[in-house]
Amino acid sequence: MDAVVPVDKPAGWTSRQVCRVVAGVAGARKTGHAGTLDPLATGVLIVCVGRATLLTSYLGGGTKRYRVRALLGVETDSCDIEGKVTETADASGIDVDAVRGAAAGLCGRTVQVPPAYSAVRSGGRRLYEYARQGLEPPFVEREISVESIVVEGIDRGASGPEAVLDITCGPGTYVRGLVRDIGRTLGCGATVAALRRVRSGEFLVENCGAIAVLESSGLEGHALSLEDATAWMPTLCTPGDAALAASMGKPLPVGIEGMGPVDGAFRVLDPQGRLIALYGPAREGDEDWIAARALRVLRPHNAGENDEAA
Repeated sequence: MDAVVPVDKPAGWTSRQVCRVVAGVAGARKTGHAGTLDPLATGVLIVCVGRATLLTSYLGGGTKRYRVRALLGVETDSCDIEGKVTETADASGIDVDAVRGAAAGLCGRTVQVPPAYSAVRSGGRRLYEYARQGLEPPFVEREISVESIVVEGIDRGASGPEAVLDITCGPGTYVRGLVRDIGRTLGCGATVAALRRVRSGEFLVENCGAIAVLESSGLEGHALSLEDATAWMPTLCTPGDAALAASMGKPLPVGIEGMGPVDGAFRVLDPQGRLIALYGPAREGDEDWIAARALRVLRPHNAGENDEAA
């Protein structure tokens, strides 16, 4: 099976565990996920089966939206409630306006220091590998984009005040890091108490299948074809000769009918409407006749072993 399965990940599960369940239901040997969710988190997890695993970086690269509960007055080493508490402070006097002011400074294009427990690489190792060994992780900064942080209110719970947030951001943004930074700006600390991803790119949580439903009823009605999963992408429908060239990962020449200026990834369909490849702009130094280069090649199963363009 080659398919994309949007799953509503339950709390307490790793993203890899979800993939294993989908693989078992599908009878597939190869699965992957587009965008990781921490065990604490729930919501949209895009699981790719078979040749769809070649699409993970493209399916997981869109805008994300999260519903978050941020516990104020506590900071942890993992930036969520499951970590070790490192700082506490009285947050009883924090109001909604204060949280909104702290959140406003994190919107737009900013630089983020990822949490110590994260999969970001430095020095050839993941940051969480340093943290798990009790080592100070290397200092890493990454540019991120945060479209909005809407503060909907503050609930007064048994563990302390929790700010209710609606966050829309670009790929690569650590929501745990945003909550940590809001807490530090407030001067009281903050950590993620609950997190739900309600959107990942074109995938919405209301269209995702629950694990229990997938296990009991199978993937029918939940699995998307490669064509349906990428329907939002710019598309080139190729004639026969160009389709054959694309199925072998060859550069596409200038002048193919239907191909406009190439400024990003687009999909190439054969005359039957099947997805055969993703292409992107020509490389620096390419000859003038080259309009686009292969990024990923998804060929018919009998077309050969090498699925990815060099």
